[in-house]
Amino acid sequence: MTDSVSRTSPRRILNILEEIIIDPDNFTAKKISHKLKIPLPTIYRHIETLCEEKYLVASNSKKYLPGPKMRSLILKSLPYEPNFTLRRSYLRKLTNDIEETVSLSIPIGTKLVYFDRIEFHWPMQLNLEAGDHLPLHASASGKLYLSSIEEEKVIQIFKNIKTPKTAKNTITDISQFKKELKKIKNQGYAFDDEEWFNGMVGVSVPIFNSKKELCFCLSTHTAKSRKDINDLKKILSIMISSASNLKKVLFKD
Repeated sequence: MTDSVSRTSPRRILNILEEIIIDPDNFTAKKISHKLKIPLPTIYRHIETLCEEKYLVASNSKKYLPGPKMRSLILKSLPYEPNFTLRRSYLRKLTNDIEETVSLSIPIGTKLVYFDRIEFHWPMQLNLEAGDHLPLHASASGKLYLSSIEEEKVIQIFKNIKTPKTAKNTITDISQFKKELKKIKNQGYAFDDEEWFNGMVGVSVPIFNSKKELCFCLSTHTAKSRKDINDLKKILSIMISSASNLKKVLFKD
């Protein structure tokens, strides 16, 4: 193997990983081959290697998702981030105050990805971890994020959703969904009332940067048997206050 190929192959693998992680629903080998100008057989060869090493896994729909090794690396890297301890202390305080699991998620491309999570040990809760994707149309944080972007992008994302109905109250009509996003944008927070999972409710509040761009969503989801939407409304002020504290940490130099 020449030095040129040696230098190029790792970079190609990293580029392929990046494309898949950012937008796995729209990933195809042909698209990546065209975008990265890499021969299709090479793409398949690299994907095969990534799957063998468990950095990727193949889904039933012939798509590729982050594998267990990739997710493990994400989790192990969190403690080395700037202000990790302070960020975790605010999240842990919020968890104790509301007695529910809380999560931070971030938009990456057209996806919303779990960034951090502090659990409150109830028997019934969402089994998620850093690196997992949230359904944009069904989760409180997903809807909150979509309310912050252009309507044209929202419509395109909505059309590309493969499993629109995830629970009994999932909004599947685009006109109704646009009304929901308008309401969320006006009020500044979002609820999920059995739209993601049956028997689960959630609330999410935004964290903006200095340019008023939504960069993080702070959320909690819980069993409806413990808290309903009215109960979640009662903890909104605590969530918003925590988001304000987290903003100082997340954007600290």
